[in-house]
Amino acid sequence: MSNARDDKILDAIFSGDYSNLADSPDAAAAAKPTPAAKYPPPNEHLLQQLKAIEEEAVQAAETEKDLQKAFDTLSNCFILWPTYASAYNNRAQVLRLLGRNEEAQKDLDLAIEYGDGNPALLKQAYTQRAVVKKALGDLDGSDRDFGMGAKYGNDVAKAMVKENPYAKMCSAIVTEVMAKYQPNASS
Repeated sequence: MSNARDDKILDAIFSGDYSNLADSPDAAAAAKPTPAAKYPPPNEHLLQQLKAIEEEAVQAAETEKDLQKAFDTLSNCFILWPTYASAYNNRAQVLRLLGRNEEAQKDLDLAIEYGDGNPALLKQAYTQRAVVKKALGDLDGSDRDFGMGAKYGNDVAKAMVKENPYAKMCSAIVTEVMAKYQPNASS
């Protein structure tokens, strides 16, 4: 069984956000990417720069209604850190709003690849890619991605999975199997 501190450390490792570990004695150890990480996160200083660029892009899209500026601004993230998954996910949203779904799907493919191990990002990227795939006519791919989005905790994806009768049946089977193998609370 893990405790709250262990959960915080695991969340930080998978999300790449180590800011709430400062009070933990294991913060320094958890803040370092594991050697096995395929795409290690940027250092804290660079991460703050990337987040500021993303905020600027969001402002361009929401306040200024300038989607092209938002796209260009997000593209600047890749000059600083080519594997920054969050910017690919956000740029895909801009591409969707611009009606450029094929390009959005490519960005979401990269967001999912580079965001591997980051549940907060993956739940959004899979769900967004499911919407894109559906718009492009790939219904099977859309269903699979909604399933993955649901697995990572996206409420929209969970609702979409519940609408699919096959997914309901699969979910019921998995729930039943997991219940059989759930450790007994008294042991």
